[in-house]
Amino acid sequence: MFSLSSVSKSANYKPFEIKSGDGFMEIAGNLYGGGFIRSYRAFIFYGAFSGSAHLLKPGNYLISTGSSTPSILGAIKRGPILDKSIFIPEGATLKDIDALLSEAKIIIRGSLIKFPIKEIKSNYAFLKDAKSLEGFLFPDTYRFFLNSQPNDILEKFLDNFQKKAQPLLASNKLPITNYQLLITASLLEKEVPDYGDRRLVAGIIYKRLDLGMGLQIDATIVYAKCLETFITCDKPRILRSDLKLQSSYNTYLYRGLPPGPIGNPGLEAIRAALNPEKSDYLYYLSDPKTKKTIFSENFDEHNENRAAYLGY
Repeated sequence: MFSLSSVSKSANYKPFEIKSGDGFMEIAGNLYGGGFIRSYRAFIFYGAFSGSAHLLKPGNYLISTGSSTPSILGAIKRGPILDKSIFIPEGATLKDIDALLSEAKIIIRGSLIKFPIKEIKSNYAFLKDAKSLEGFLFPDTYRFFLNSQPNDILEKFLDNFQKKAQPLLASNKLPITNYQLLITASLLEKEVPDYGDRRLVAGIIYKRLDLGMGLQIDATIVYAKCLETFITCDKPRILRSDLKLQSSYNTYLYRGLPPGPIGNPGLEAIRAALNPEKSDYLYYLSDPKTKKTIFSENFDEHNENRAAYLGY
């Protein structure tokens, strides 16, 4: 099978994407803007003359900037042969995503995890306070080339984050940084499924932070116990002994927010973190049978709920 490694470096191949719904004029403009063709008008003329204009297929392509117009049109008529669609679920961690992409033969296993953030940080202002790429790999459905380089993959993730998540973060009027907001959203993503409940839990998290209370969030224990994975973790169930796990992500041992996001949250979790709902609640738990969130105002009531729903 054709792969990136088999392409001559001197050929100067570059990725090019045609999105579903792109018209011929738009495709021609994007090719010209990307430096693939020298003449926009000549490409339009040849496409109309050859009857190729309405036969171009959406997808990801690898095109040489030295290719002729007939060669480029021929490749796009045949359709993409190197790309694969993959769904990245909300809450997946950096290590989860690395595993998913490597299993799909899109990257070499470990290449996302090992990628130094400093090499890409200056290209994205929202990475200023980031300690790692965790939290910024926006969950969505993507099309990637097989055998891709990690920087190409990360640019696609980060461009999508900039387009979809950053406008929300830019509206932040809470007395916390955008990075702290993203950390909070990652907690909500793993802890609570319902948007209304997420807003209530966001209010509880901020209230506990103001009071100097420990957050005591189970998902942070799973993140630490499972070595920063959720999807690929074999034993995510928390034991009492796990509450003493020595990790900066253990919100039972250490107060305040964890040092970074515990996954990559979606838009709904970010919105909930941005719009906390005030309440008298200070505690919550999840019913393991219904996944419903049970709230309580004080520790005694919380203990009663634990006995009723969790059996201890």
